[in-house]
Amino acid sequence: MTAPPEPPVEEDENLSDAQILKEYFSASTQAKQALRRFLTPITAQLGTEESQRLTKLVISHLGRGDTTSEAIESGILDDEGQRRGKWVLLQVDWKATEEVEWQANELLTVAGINETWHLQGGTRTTVPRALLEFSSWVKPRGGRLLHLDLGNDAYYALLMSEEKSAEIVQMAKKAGLKVKESDEFEVEHRPE
Repeated sequence: MTAPPEPPVEEDENLSDAQILKEYFSASTQAKQALRRFLTPITAQLGTEESQRLTKLVISHLGRGDTTSEAIESGILDDEGQRRGKWVLLQVDWKATEEVEWQANELLTVAGINETWHLQGGTRTTVPRALLEFSSWVKPRGGRLLHLDLGNDAYYALLMSEEKSAEIVQMAKKAGLKVKESDEFEVEHRPE
């Protein structure tokens, strides 16, 4: 006696890790709520309409398999995201020191600091040192830089008021974002 033939096994489609994440893992309601709670205070100074537009755009990028870091980067920093004169997030490639000054001044405009910052170290300095210089300049004016780690080779920073910075750090962490206060960033990037 012979066993009946086994039905042919269909080959599973080979999916990449990214496809598996997108297909099988979606952002939880809690993740979206935490991200929304983080975005509300960092965009509040933009006015209600712009704050809601930017928040909606970021949340729309938090889909299946997307991290909050990816949603922030895609939502705020894409072509439809933040607009000149209404910036909340500085993004500077690790070697683009010339980008720090003008982006820092965009953040100052939104923060209501009616002064212009000029990079004293010039473009010969590194991006972390330029950010430390800006952080030192803005501190006596009541501002704090919060540094986000979005997982790539650029530097990202938010400018918040001293009173709100600790609360915003906690909200960022609850939203799954890696964030450093200016003091932590300084210790990590202090010249030796």
